[in-house]
Amino acid sequence: MDPNKHDPLDFLTEGRFSRRELLKGLGVLGIGLTLSGTGLLRPATAEAARLWNPTPAGEPEQVQDILDILATNEAFGVTLVGTILDNVAKGNYNPAIPPLVVKILTGVRAQEQFHLDFLKGAGAKLRTETFHIEDTTIFANPMALFKDLVELEDAAIAAVMASLHTFTREQRIDLIKANFQFAAEEAEHRLLANRALGMRPANDHAFAPALFGTVAEFYARLQQKGIIGGSGLPITYPGPGAIDPTNVIYRTPGGPLVACSALPPTLPPALPPGMPTTGAPADGTPWWLLAGLGAAGAGDLLRFRQSRQPDSAAEVTSEA
Repeated sequence: MDPNKHDPLDFLTEGRFSRRELLKGLGVLGIGLTLSGTGLLRPATAEAARLWNPTPAGEPEQVQDILDILATNEAFGVTLVGTILDNVAKGNYNPAIPPLVVKILTGVRAQEQFHLDFLKGAGAKLRTETFHIEDTTIFANPMALFKDLVELEDAAIAAVMASLHTFTREQRIDLIKANFQFAAEEAEHRLLANRALGMRPANDHAFAPALFGTVAEFYARLQQKGIIGGSGLPITYPGPGAIDPTNVIYRTPGGPLVACSALPPTLPPALPPGMPTTGAPADGTPWWLLAGLGAAGAGDLLRFRQSRQPDSAAEVTSEA
């Protein structure tokens, strides 16, 4: 037996996680708990990240399109988990999903609805409220859910990463922050799903794989796998049963926003202790600072410094 593999349901029965820890770990942006049975991770890699981030049609990807896709995916997540919980209540899973995990899924559904609420507040509109499930074994086999979930979280994180190009280009610091918060939670979700499968260590990625160059590619994959516009079992938002938010905290992406400017208003007046003092440019800017900025930044800094120098000796005298 592989020493890195363990009984897949250990974490469900050993009680080593508190309910709060599990809810936190599984509380992700609904981008994650969405694409069951889709095989989203089959491509080995995506095209290298493109700063301009064009769509397959060659046009820059737009914030509105990204918000619409992410919100539609969130609606799918709410609907999917509601359908899962309905099948739990009907006793359709074999083996049965433990009560603790049912509570987790209940919290996940509410979290996805909170994420959808945020995206709608940012201007998102759903592209559809009806989704299709091609592989209905996810409503009978709990391990099929966990297996898909590891792949789904990787795809979800990749979609979030792809969105950051456009949000950066458009200077949407609010959306950059919120998406980072979503992706961090998705990584925790993936970790626990991987542990449920028996993988040791469950945190087997040093860096999340970049699977999509654009969010449009993510949406195209949903269509390809039949979730959007497919012919499988139809499920309609918000799905069966009431959404229960009882065990969910931090329901909005709070915290401060941080914006960065390209050039600091003031410059360091002297070298830090221990730094070499030889070879500085004529204006006194130390080489250690220029090296840290890189070629483009160093050029900007030198021009900035030179623009602040007096034009003549007479000007120096008058200023004195």
